[in-house]
Amino acid sequence: MLKVVRLDERLVHGQIVNNWCSSEGITEIMVVDKNVVRDEIRKTFIEMAVPEGINILFCDVDEAVEIYEEESEYEELMILFSNPFEILEFLEKGGHFEKVNIGGLPYKDGKRRISTAIYVSESEIEAFKKIAEKNIVLDVRMLPTDKSINVLTLLQLKEE
Repeated sequence: MLKVVRLDERLVHGQIVNNWCSSEGITEIMVVDKNVVRDEIRKTFIEMAVPEGINILFCDVDEAVEIYEEESEYEELMILFSNPFEILEFLEKGGHFEKVNIGGLPYKDGKRRISTAIYVSESEIEAFKKIAEKNIVLDVRMLPTDKSINVLTLLQLKEE
């Protein structure tokens, strides 16, 4: 059963394994990132961060959509994306879920801050709007216990 879909450029790190996985009882993590799939060193580092008892799978968007259709074989699943573009692609290719938790998108040139650890570019804002048009809730929370704020609300506040 799908428990959490999270957007976090860092993918697997302490917040994920210590907070999200434990609070949601995650037993499976699907990392959807075309660059990580091809990077054996990065995959090894990510695998080292995952606690024993949690299975991890790396795939690109096409594989993720195909695998997700067989979701019933997964116990407590978390899907991790590193960017909103692959989330949008996942949805456009037939993947489905109701909510995305947005965790960390770090500062880079051309991005603006909308929350403590979330910086977005214009193209990411457009991707968020397209995702929201598909009736997907875009929930900004670093930790499961944090108050949920819709990313579109944050974007409106920053535009005012």
